[in-house]
Amino acid sequence: MIDCALLTDDETLRRHVMSLVQRPDSRDRLVYAATESASRIPRDRVADILAANPRLIFVDLGDSVTGVRVLELLSRQAPDVALIAAGPSLPADELLKVVRAGASEYLPRPFLSEDTLQAYQRVRRRLEGTRAPDIEDDPGEITTLFSPKGGVGVTTLAVNLAVRLQELTEKETLLVDLAPALGTTALALGLQPRYSYLDVIQNFHRLDDELFRSFLETHESGVQVLASPPRAQDRGGPSMDEALGLLRMCRNHFAYIVVDAGHTLTDAAEAALAEGAHRLWVSTPELPTLRNLKRTLEVVALTGSGNGGTPGRLILNQFAEGLGLSVDEVRTGLGLEVDVVIDRDPSLIPESINLGRPAIHMKRSAFQRAVDDLATRIAGPTHVVAPREGLLRSLLRPFRPSGPSLAEKEGSS
Repeated sequence: MIDCALLTDDETLRRHVMSLVQRPDSRDRLVYAATESASRIPRDRVADILAANPRLIFVDLGDSVTGVRVLELLSRQAPDVALIAAGPSLPADELLKVVRAGASEYLPRPFLSEDTLQAYQRVRRRLEGTRAPDIEDDPGEITTLFSPKGGVGVTTLAVNLAVRLQELTEKETLLVDLAPALGTTALALGLQPRYSYLDVIQNFHRLDDELFRSFLETHESGVQVLASPPRAQDRGGPSMDEALGLLRMCRNHFAYIVVDAGHTLTDAAEAALAEGAHRLWVSTPELPTLRNLKRTLEVVALTGSGNGGTPGRLILNQFAEGLGLSVDEVRTGLGLEVDVVIDRDPSLIPESINLGRPAIHMKRSAFQRAVDDLATRIAGPTHVVAPREGLLRSLLRPFRPSGPSLAEKEGSS
């Protein structure tokens, strides 16, 4: 049985809630009912509401969002109580403020019985413990990859790193494409996404584990993919608040989140850099890319999105002796240690992209070794499990000699 409270002066919402709580087969009950919306309830009434010990409270914010103050008080004083907020139709940034104030669901006007029922059922599942378990007590780690110039391999590295993290740790891994539009992470894995991160942001007010995962695509490796929008947006991508809300929510559902932050320092990219436990700066050894990266590092340091001032790791991709700058010149020019150097392979990556297959699954290469090293360091040696036999066999198959083994030769002599 779940005890409920209701704060509203809207007769339609009151009727919907009463029909749910007081129907003949209901095991729930209404222990507190106010005839005012939250915008008209004084702060000292919050104690009276909580004295009834409800586990679920319907909070009508009124005709504006001024009732959010009551929502915040309820959430702060009773963090275990579930809150379903209601009010006017809100843009995504205002909706995010309501969610941050403590609401797990939001019902926009006009109040419909089906919407109220679905929100009520989702919250009941969570309160009864039937929701799919998440990792809120041990939130996942975000790894953000960024380059100030396109074409240097950010997407390829992000895709392969996510796949290897999933395989090495056997923990749920999410790949997020934060491109404002037409990102290629899903394409690189041979997937055709139906939804994007915009669908998640627009449904913050009613998002549970089941709905969230319905917006994702699943690769055969087990990696989940949250794609970018299929067409350009008027506003050029999520706001800082929207991106932060999105990424923090992802941490509550996945052990590892790999973010392709692209090559433009958008609000979303800055949010991903700020939230990233690991930041990987990807560059090639050409002067224009390195100049842009140096300027980006300066901007990030000034704006505070550098995550405590730690510089992150520099990945020098597509390196070839005698072509472009040397590793020492790169290190001196940026004032940053080169963490990983990946040799140029002119055939592997284009073939991987065209086939929609991770490059680490195609052949043994310098690229594969670099991704393995990165994934192991990000996960930590204690979280790397022994490879499954099937995975190990598939990795070794291309390198086994076609003739008889040494043991077979010795046995036949």
